[in-house]
Amino acid sequence: MIRTIKSPKIMAALAAMLLCTGCSSQTVPVVNHTDPVSETAQTMDVKDNSDNRESPKSIDEIYQEIEQSVTLKSPQRMDEDFISNYYGIDTASLEEYVFSMSEDAAQAETIIILKVKNTDDLTGLTESLQTIVDEKKNEMENYIPEQFAIVEKSKVQTKDHYIWLVISDNADTITDIIESGLS
Repeated sequence: MIRTIKSPKIMAALAAMLLCTGCSSQTVPVVNHTDPVSETAQTMDVKDNSDNRESPKSIDEIYQEIEQSVTLKSPQRMDEDFISNYYGIDTASLEEYVFSMSEDAAQAETIIILKVKNTDDLTGLTESLQTIVDEKKNEMENYIPEQFAIVEKSKVQTKDHYIWLVISDNADTITDIIESGLS
């Protein structure tokens, strides 16, 4: 005698099992949920491939955080032509960048953050950014001593594919924001 199954839940479960096993010749492992040793052994085989480390923020995100955290003195973001013409930096070698200088000629404030495509370009860019420091020193030395002192404290820094220069009263805070954004 054949019994007819009238429960829709049981029928759905049977249909799902048939679909899952389908035409495959492989056997489907059965998990015994009442055996704690089996469950533990199975969970130990599963590896968590996720990396708990956050990826670096984009340079724009870092710069926005700087703008929100520190009062910048008449910042102006320079475009590709300015960067290329005045400092000889080929923006095609950069993945992303922020090149901000104070519009006010009496302020030395400069924030430059560059991400290079190729780390071989870091040496040339270090020299270019050092040239900016030297030019700012020359501009400020005899005219605005307090700005000259700010420029003197600045230094070009690198990490992985990144290079930056911060000339500002708030250089420590800005540098901390950059470094934490790149971590």
